[in-house]
Amino acid sequence: MTASSLAGLLTLTPIDVTADPATANSPAGARPAPAVFYRAVIDPVFTIGPKVHGGTLQMLSAHAAVEALAATRDDVADVADVAGAHDLVPVATSSSFLSAPDPGEVTLAVTIRKAGRRVSVVDVDVEQNGRTQVSSSITVSSPDPRGGSYTGDLALRALATEPDSGAVEVRNSPIGEVMHLHDALELWVDSTSIPFARGETGEPVTRLWTRPRDADPDTAFAILAGDISMPVVMNIGRFGWAPTMQLTTYVRRLPAPGWLRIQASSSEIGDGWFEEDHLIIDSLGEVVAQSRQLALLPQ
Repeated sequence: MTASSLAGLLTLTPIDVTADPATANSPAGARPAPAVFYRAVIDPVFTIGPKVHGGTLQMLSAHAAVEALAATRDDVADVADVAGAHDLVPVATSSSFLSAPDPGEVTLAVTIRKAGRRVSVVDVDVEQNGRTQVSSSITVSSPDPRGGSYTGDLALRALATEPDSGAVEVRNSPIGEVMHLHDALELWVDSTSIPFARGETGEPVTRLWTRPRDADPDTAFAILAGDISMPVVMNIGRFGWAPTMQLTTYVRRLPAPGWLRIQASSSEIGDGWFEEDHLIIDSLGEVVAQSRQLALLPQ
């Protein structure tokens, strides 16, 4: 499996920073124990322009948190009784983007803040060239089962369960020249939700379909999908780089096989900032993830 696939990207190599010259600048001594360090390689596929895609970095950080918790469960008294640590998922991931890393090798520095029987909290820093690029706090627990106590009237359920005849494949669009993830996943856009493509303006709401190319969607992919849309402010005529400053993603339940449907929207666009929300439902119409990010408005 290559690093250009999702499975390849999520292949983590445990490292000892005290013995590895390549990570000598990692401030391991400043972190409270228990800490775990991994090395990962991010393929250029997972980039927007020249920089690594934010949802990819959040997915990788959340994956490292669960891996580290499972790897240390025999050494951490509070989590020793947790059955099946790998059945736990990152139910909430909150990431601050300090800088934009380049594709290539990164170090993930993982600190377990709380290892509980039901809820654990793990911090993960993505480091490159001796600098922290992304800092995340991840809450790890059990996801909701299918079928909740209440679900609102979701307009997104009216969208076809897979791309229809009017859908636009990102791979074959001008956006595909900047968003390179299409080699690892399929991404189609509801053409009626991108008026900017017709030289028009409209509501900052975009609807999409996505799924991995080599597997069914899982919770890791749902996190990546929480940052998969082009900036919705393009619908009001604001084009250009819209760097994410903060992104929080909730995983609600395990997705069913098939396509994920996504609605990206904004309810408040200021002069300098805008928020963008992603609602993600699976092929059965159940909510599998929700995200909100704060980003700089393109200038």
